[in-house]
Amino acid sequence: MKRLLHVVAAIALLAGCTGDSQDTLSTGLAGVVLRGPVQPVCQVDVPCEDQPFSATFAVYRGTSRVAQFRSDSLGAFTVALAPGAYRVVPAPDAPIINPAGQAKDVEVGAVGFTTVELSFDTGIR
Repeated sequence: MKRLLHVVAAIALLAGCTGDSQDTLSTGLAGVVLRGPVQPVCQVDVPCEDQPFSATFAVYRGTSRVAQFRSDSLGAFTVALAPGAYRVVPAPDAPIINPAGQAKDVEVGAVGFTTVELSFDTGIR
């Protein structure tokens, strides 16, 4: 049992020495990205609500880029971040209108992963 504890402690110590502090964070953001409207006119029996999308996003703390993540085809994402205030900026090729102009301010809580839903405008009218 004592040997197992030493092995676990050694693994934890080595994990902390990877040089990438985000690997060891237990806080951050988890959520979904949505875009809408997805049609110029809603029709009966045709879904018209916002829809998830896949894209790359940069995360800034002040003027420093501190992380990047990509949402999956269901819009889901997770990114490890230290507690604090951040700005999430869609990449220029995100399938929305004026991606850089649609940055979202978010706050990472002190414990666990903060759940967020980030909604973006497609420009369809």
